[in-house]
Amino acid sequence: MYTNLEFKKHQSSVILRLAIVSALIFSIFSPLSSAASQPMLSSGKVQTEKKYFNVVILGDSLAFGYEHGFTEQSRPNGVGENIYEQALFQGYRAAYANYGVLGLRSEGLKLWLEAAAQKQEIKPAAVQAGLKDPRVDTIIGNTAQLYQDIEQANLIILAIGGNDFLQILSQLDLTKSWNSWTATEQQQLQTQLEATTEHYIEQLSSILSILNELNRDAIIATQNQYLPLPKITFNGKESYVGVDPGLARQLENARTSINSKFDAVIKEFTSKGLTIDYIDAASTIESNALGLTAIGAMDVHPNAAGYKKLSEQYSKLLWGEWRFVQPRKADIPLSVVVNGKEVVSPYPTKLINGRTYLVLSDITGAMGAGLSWSNKTQTATITIDDRVVELTIGASTYKVNGQSYTLNAEPAFLTKVNNESKTYVPVAALSEGLGFFVEYRPLTKTVFVNR
Repeated sequence: MYTNLEFKKHQSSVILRLAIVSALIFSIFSPLSSAASQPMLSSGKVQTEKKYFNVVILGDSLAFGYEHGFTEQSRPNGVGENIYEQALFQGYRAAYANYGVLGLRSEGLKLWLEAAAQKQEIKPAAVQAGLKDPRVDTIIGNTAQLYQDIEQANLIILAIGGNDFLQILSQLDLTKSWNSWTATEQQQLQTQLEATTEHYIEQLSSILSILNELNRDAIIATQNQYLPLPKITFNGKESYVGVDPGLARQLENARTSINSKFDAVIKEFTSKGLTIDYIDAASTIESNALGLTAIGAMDVHPNAAGYKKLSEQYSKLLWGEWRFVQPRKADIPLSVVVNGKEVVSPYPTKLINGRTYLVLSDITGAMGAGLSWSNKTQTATITIDDRVVELTIGASTYKVNGQSYTLNAEPAFLTKVNNESKTYVPVAALSEGLGFFVEYRPLTKTVFVNR
């Protein structure tokens, strides 16, 4: 589910059918190693202190963040990871746990959550037969951890439901003209779609009820179902590729019906006091399915651009904005964000042996820390509340509230920048000494420092 690819017209109706079905049900299976440790965690276990903002992601491959071409070395950068980073941008001491399972249906998630709520172990086959996700034994079996993480969550992101329609859609010949279907065939499809929709809505209601029981204070953010049928525009006219227009309209009508019922469920739980809202994934993805999914590679999980679009919608739903760092110059190795605000300075950030260094006055100013300097000892004293950190030029140790510690970095140093003498200090040592939370995000090359 994570490269903009153009859709290629394929002549084989069988291949087309399989591609579109996979797109509709979000059930592409990743060749991830069974030895992979799941759920995905940011910095260990989800934190329990109230000052932390804990994010838990639940659902299928969309929740996991699967992207076309994943291998056992791939790590997702889906909605959960992006929203975790946005929480860091908001100044939170954030953590996340991703419980997305490839191929999971809504009934399977309900059974899994029921076992967690009852603090009972459960086998993957009892959750859902035939799950191909190689991590299922590790991730599903640990219901105690799932229970704890949901109980401590501030935000639960839920993406589930696409796989529910597998049995119907896998039987369809998408190129067959809708007008050639007999009345009986048309009615049978309609009946199957309606029954599956009702089942999905029933399971969704149960899932939300369980989450409400486990954690009444958590924010729940979810998304409706999207139908990324491939379309092209030629001479101002929009047309489908590889899908009969009449059948496409029937499927779009079904998607509209599903999302209408989905909306009603969300409103029902909102009226009961549950803090829940959703993004319109249908409008977001269907506005540019060819650009936001990997449908050109026979896989319509969102690509990197698609996940970013969905993540932007989630962030705006939660915080009213989507934050990002400024483009970096070629000589700037990474960005530093302190308490949600990027440190922008004429003095460049330096990366030495994998450690981040900033000009002393830049980092202390961004932190709101007090600063004094001793020319005699070449020592900077930085204070916030009851924390005092002392950093000495060239010293391999530093002090926190008078106690000496070994630096896990090169010492602070003086250097000339634009004919000015500037003191550079290791950001992590100073931040942690002052009791700040530090997290490095390698994909965006950003260091977050939050109080």
